[in-house]
Amino acid sequence: MSESNKEYSYSPFMFRLYHIFKYSPSKFTVLLGFLVVQIFISPIAGKSLFLQQVFYFYTYLVLLSAVSAITVNKARLYAYFGLYGISLVSSIVFFKTRSMLWLAGSEAADMLMLLIAIWGIQRFMWRQKRVTRDLISGAICIYMLAGLAWADAYSLCEILKEGSFSGIDVFDNIFAVRGALTYFSYVTMLTVGYGDVLPVSFMARSLSILQGLFGQMYLAVFIAGILGAFLSQQQLEYAENGEDAPDESKEDEGP
Repeated sequence: MSESNKEYSYSPFMFRLYHIFKYSPSKFTVLLGFLVVQIFISPIAGKSLFLQQVFYFYTYLVLLSAVSAITVNKARLYAYFGLYGISLVSSIVFFKTRSMLWLAGSEAADMLMLLIAIWGIQRFMWRQKRVTRDLISGAICIYMLAGLAWADAYSLCEILKEGSFSGIDVFDNIFAVRGALTYFSYVTMLTVGYGDVLPVSFMARSLSILQGLFGQMYLAVFIAGILGAFLSQQQLEYAENGEDAPDESKEDEGP
């Protein structure tokens, strides 16, 4: 085993994540898998504050590893580190004092961290010369992270003006409320609109409209554009190699 492999094998967990996001050709596929799993695992914690906190900070630790690996702007990286510290300290102080001001600070820091992560992934994608399947996964990661960022914005609305949303049990712990708003965020972005959670305040309604527009425009323009470029690139590569592109319609016909 080489020295680099030994270093990788016995390095802390975060360094291993950094190594994956830095050198793996499937970095965004790994991140996408984590985000999907996180959505399904988080409800398992239920109303346990300890487990919710573990999932919460673990999520941003993974994002920290990803941002550290793909960003070339040190100022952006330092900003993420600073915001992570602010979020951590604000959360600890909130659970000690129950002051909503500290909770608002934590949510604001979380939202800014997500925006930095989104911008970092976007800039990384712009620097690539070829469209790969992993870049398509990166575009989907941006979509999912945007849903989390909007959930933070909704949480700020509820903190600053209680009753901004109906259908939420305000007597639940903060993580249960945050989970309900995360659910509302994705339902809004996907334009499903079940109606069990509704925006009531002016700010909440305005944010909901903006998110609905973003969700549709992002899928229709950005994701569709990347997929189109990927398919065109494949056709060009087949043509340059003197090969015919596989005809999937014939494969579906069977013998």
